[in-house]
Amino acid sequence: MKLKLVEKREEAKGTVSFFWEPEKPVDFLAGQYYYFSIPKLKYPDSKGTTRHFTISSSPTEGNLLWITTRIREKSGYKKTLNELPIDTEIEGEGPNGTFILDEKDIGPQVFIAGGVGITPFRSIIKYAIDKNIQTPMYLIYSNSDSQFVFKDEFDKWASQNDYFKVSYFDSSVSGHLDSTKLQPLLTTYNILHTTFWLAGPPPMVDAMEQVLGKLKITSDKIRSEKFTGY
Repeated sequence: MKLKLVEKREEAKGTVSFFWEPEKPVDFLAGQYYYFSIPKLKYPDSKGTTRHFTISSSPTEGNLLWITTRIREKSGYKKTLNELPIDTEIEGEGPNGTFILDEKDIGPQVFIAGGVGITPFRSIIKYAIDKNIQTPMYLIYSNSDSQFVFKDEFDKWASQNDYFKVSYFDSSVSGHLDSTKLQPLLTTYNILHTTFWLAGPPPMVDAMEQVLGKLKITSDKIRSEKFTGY
């Protein structure tokens, strides 16, 4: 399927959103991802011309597919992507993935994001708010140097919605999340009946799985997705 680039927007230093118009309407679920293939790379990349990105937007926000990623100098794909002119067409394939909200079994949800692992949670939270899914949702967002993507949106949603709240951790100041930092945040939740979502760099996800294990959270209550920095 052809995708046409219609907008680019810098979300934070080194983090950019790309807005794609598909040649025909697409159906996807909040939290899913697409494959994006650039026919010819301006900069060589040994990993090839295709990458997958989680859709940042919600299905409730119209037909554009919106992705957000860090631009890294060592990635020829990312550098090419960042320099694509508006109206460039590439190939897209999807949707894919099961990192999605089960609307038939909704209970309290705690989302723990590291870095650009925030993207599926932006999609899921926006969808839940737009669909008036009335279940407690708590976003715990860790990043370095206060590079909190979508912060203005999250703050606005939290101020307008009794079911959603958000906390931020600058890991360059307070260090990485651990059980001593996380446990006080969860005092209002019956954690035995809460679903925990983890998304971010592999070391962060692995560490948080261990932290949740120490808090007696069973594996069936943990959903995780690892974001590699390619």
